[in-house]
Amino acid sequence: MAGVFAALPVKPDAQVLVNLGLIHREGEWVPYWRGWLDAMRDGGWRRFGLYVWDQGPGLPGDWGGRLAPAFELVFHFNKVSRKPNKIVACAHAGETLGGGGLRAADGTVSKKTGHGNAIQDNRIPDSVLRVTRHKGAIEGDGSHPAVFPVALPDFVMRAYSDEGDVVFEPFGGSGSTIIAGQRTGRKVRAMELAPAYVDVAILRWQALFPEIPVTLADGRPFAAVAAERGVDHAG
Repeated sequence: MAGVFAALPVKPDAQVLVNLGLIHREGEWVPYWRGWLDAMRDGGWRRFGLYVWDQGPGLPGDWGGRLAPAFELVFHFNKVSRKPNKIVACAHAGETLGGGGLRAADGTVSKKTGHGNAIQDNRIPDSVLRVTRHKGAIEGDGSHPAVFPVALPDFVMRAYSDEGDVVFEPFGGSGSTIIAGQRTGRKVRAMELAPAYVDVAILRWQALFPEIPVTLADGRPFAAVAAERGVDHAG
């Protein structure tokens, strides 16, 4: 990870968000990201935000005395801040903003900023990303061991990029980020080293967007290469 993130092809004002789950060894969770975090700081990236991905109800099973896992972490790095987009619907949109703000040391409570104004239709997201984990087989193939739901990169893209922006995904996996980019109007540039996972990503893409052809760098359609390798359901 340190090697990959040391050479990110991004603009100086890019927002870098990375999802990592817990790993347990010898009876305790391991902060395996420590060396990577130090490498990011050495590369000029700030540990700007730390969020929780709320995956929904915990998974059934025996977890060795621990509570059922239901979250992962999302690390947010940047060199320049940018305001997140307001993408979360406000429950009280159109109503008048009232109530007080924070209580001061002397006990007084000031009015909220914008007191008396109409509540906006949307607000910025909070630091808990409430996106239910992926369930069941994925489109085209179910062979990837750690599929995150398309809704997760969809949420992050809408929060920290605009339509037409280019998003970089250095760990393409089964293609969830690419699919999210198509759905949100972003241009995704992704990498994946494992040919089998590239196949999975393309199969998912073809299942969801059959009208958009998949053409390889040498000009051949994916179906031709899939036939050579014996990939099923190439379309």
